[in-house]
Amino acid sequence: MEENSNTTKIVMDDLAKRLGITLEELKPFLTHKTYRYGGDFSITKALKDAKSEGISLDAAAEKIKKQLESSPFISRIEITKGYVNCWYNYKNLFNLIINTLNESYGGTDYGKGERVMIEHTSVNPNKAIHIGHLRNAAIGDSLSKLLKSTGYEVIVTTYTDDTGAQVADNIVGIKFLGMPAEEKGIKLDHYFGDKVYIKVNESYKTDPSLLEKRSDILKAIENRDKEISKLVEGMVGKVLRAQLETMWRFGVFYDLINYESHILAYKFWDNAFNLLKEKGEIKLENEGEKKGCWIFQKADGEKKIIVRSDGTVVYAGKDIAYAMWKHGLMEGDFKYRRWITQSNGKTLWTTTLDDSETENHPKFNDVDRSINIIDITQSYEQEVVKEIIDKLSGGKAHYIHYEYAVVALSPETAKKLGVKEEDKDFFRMSGRKGIYINADDLIDRLKQVILQETKSRNKDLSEEECEKIAESLSISILRYEMVRTDPKKILVFDMDEALRLESKGAIYIEYTLSRMSGILRNAAEKIEDVGYKDDLTDQEKKLLLDIFLFPDIVESAARDLNLTAISNFASEFSSDFNEFYRDNSVIKSEGRERKFRLWLVNTSRTVLKNASEILGIIPLDRM
Repeated sequence: MEENSNTTKIVMDDLAKRLGITLEELKPFLTHKTYRYGGDFSITKALKDAKSEGISLDAAAEKIKKQLESSPFISRIEITKGYVNCWYNYKNLFNLIINTLNESYGGTDYGKGERVMIEHTSVNPNKAIHIGHLRNAAIGDSLSKLLKSTGYEVIVTTYTDDTGAQVADNIVGIKFLGMPAEEKGIKLDHYFGDKVYIKVNESYKTDPSLLEKRSDILKAIENRDKEISKLVEGMVGKVLRAQLETMWRFGVFYDLINYESHILAYKFWDNAFNLLKEKGEIKLENEGEKKGCWIFQKADGEKKIIVRSDGTVVYAGKDIAYAMWKHGLMEGDFKYRRWITQSNGKTLWTTTLDDSETENHPKFNDVDRSINIIDITQSYEQEVVKEIIDKLSGGKAHYIHYEYAVVALSPETAKKLGVKEEDKDFFRMSGRKGIYINADDLIDRLKQVILQETKSRNKDLSEEECEKIAESLSISILRYEMVRTDPKKILVFDMDEALRLESKGAIYIEYTLSRMSGILRNAAEKIEDVGYKDDLTDQEKKLLLDIFLFPDIVESAARDLNLTAISNFASEFSSDFNEFYRDNSVIKSEGRERKFRLWLVNTSRTVLKNASEILGIIPLDRM
């Protein structure tokens, strides 16, 4: 049997063959754990067969029942109103799980052979990471973990706009307002975002001539002026390092940083523009209000300007060229260099203009699929990019805009973080107004609240151990909150709710993990020679069924890019385990029953730990 087997698929393949159909054909008729008419799962295929074969509903259902009765994975079948309700043979499910169980249980080979690039975070290098960026990064990192667990080769990138107005603002502050390049005692990304950026934008109001200087700097950046380029490169590199410290703390790591200035220097847009003209995907408009513009006609007939009549490229143009590079749809590649070693020991590469750093780098582009975590306000532009990539690749390249909405704070949380906002259901941040919450500050605030509680509950732990628990919990809570809901909906973060055990969020999952570890610690014995226990209790059956279904839940979540399915599973599985432990003695049980229940606890911990790691939750042995 394969190392990373989908236990659910093994069983469903068996059922599908007995029905004379494929697994894909069976799936629409299969429902697990509805308990509408009883059973572990129901098959509704009889409703279709009765119509297509011109027979009664009972006859169609009876035919399905006879086909399935010989399956070793089914113990009982009943028919109710055309529903074929099945109960599993739990002994054979147990044996199947035992034979496929390993430390990476839940992982499958579903995506093996496919290369995926996930681009996320992509913060301008002029400020600190704030709470809104955390949602982007948490989604991107959890998707990368999810896809890696299902066999995909994943390349994680982040994009740095080192040519934009916000970078120029920082240069204005240093070069024309006499602000220092750094300030002792303050993290560099905080310094530029909280001090330089704000002062410069206030100065524009009192001294409009500074706006002309900013324009000059932008032109100098575009023309690669040596003095300005050196100043920008030094500043951007240092701010990026400071931002990365926050992301590493958040458990997020990358393979490659792409610089916008390098896309311009390598003339990717020129190459893309020529190819788009050659393929006839964009055409010069000769009349009307768009005369002189290069136009792409969308599938719905709308004409989208790609190059304006004055020769300037619209925002989506650079994204088109960049996407073409990702999918290997045009000639040319970056040169690369090893930049730094990240806190997890992994090398971080960057694009470069230096010829001496091009050897022995991994292959980054020419991927089958690219997933681009970009906020929902960019949906229209991203739709244009997707259409062009679809056309150029003949539908073979999959460009995905994974859109997400903003993060807001509840009024109570905003007050705790020092924001004065009255009479609002939630507090929406604004970088332009200088109203935002830095991620470091939010993590520190959460950590302090948790640290006090950890110390009061664990008198025997050292200060260092309590600090480690508090840090892990603060990260875990934030990571879980960022991915637990529909990404297209505004996320309102409430600190008190996130810290409540009853909310069944990250704290509840961590509590369950530590409870599992505590049980195994107290048992203090090797879990071996485990056999099936007859007469399973309802809670034991429920846990065994959850464990059996977990690989399929992971695989389905990867197929649909649905992180909510994993967060829901982790929460519900924790609840199922705690119900099991409430009603079934583990430590005080004996013989075969004790071995089986200890195995069930240990296997449950493996499952919950693996689900948690996808979500960015740091498993704890105690809290």
